[in-house]
Amino acid sequence: MKKHFIMSLILLLWGTNIRAQDSLNYILGKHLEAHQQMFWEGIKTLSAKGIWLGMHGTYPATFYFKKPDKYLMINQKSRFIEAWDGVQSWTIAKWTKSSIAELSAEETFINRAIFSFGSPLNGVLDIVSKGIVFLDHLPYYWLIEDQGDLLIEYFISTKTFLLLKTIFTKKIGEPLYVTREVVKYENFQGFFFPTHIKFKTEKMVAEYVFNKITLGNSVKDKRFSRPEKR
Repeated sequence: MKKHFIMSLILLLWGTNIRAQDSLNYILGKHLEAHQQMFWEGIKTLSAKGIWLGMHGTYPATFYFKKPDKYLMINQKSRFIEAWDGVQSWTIAKWTKSSIAELSAEETFINRAIFSFGSPLNGVLDIVSKGIVFLDHLPYYWLIEDQGDLLIEYFISTKTFLLLKTIFTKKIGEPLYVTREVVKYENFQGFFFPTHIKFKTEKMVAEYVFNKITLGNSVKDKRFSRPEKR
């Protein structure tokens, strides 16, 4: 009788684990489908005209993104530039003490997390589902990725399966806590695109609004690289 009970318990736990895994696979499958990941596989570059709202003011800007993780923001009128070339981040701005300055760890982190070609969950293997949580009275799937030095929490709409909020917590070294919220998705050429993104840290708030989006513009790598000091 005892042996039968233990075997039944094992089968119950094993079945629960299977259902939980199937649930995670289902969530990820629907999520990648909502973000139209297959479409993004063929896109290497993207540019967008819009507005940057930061601690130094509000600026009209052109944004450039290039795989795997290059980023450039330019405002021609005030000669304001921010960039990440995959190795280092830099800026040219009137509020810095030098003509070319290095961005802070927070600014660099934000620039790397603004946009991804599809979903940032694409290809991630070590994901754990924590069930459904309510934020502002709305239900979200709560998924966690633990990279060792960085904990990433993803909050996916149970209705649309779109990623609406991400929380980054650095666990090793200098503390860093960043929230990324997609304020608005819009339909662009048949797919949903994040057109208003908001970041918050302990020290700053930054928002990015994209009004006009162009896919596949050719952008040379040197445009992202830090220029030599003059």
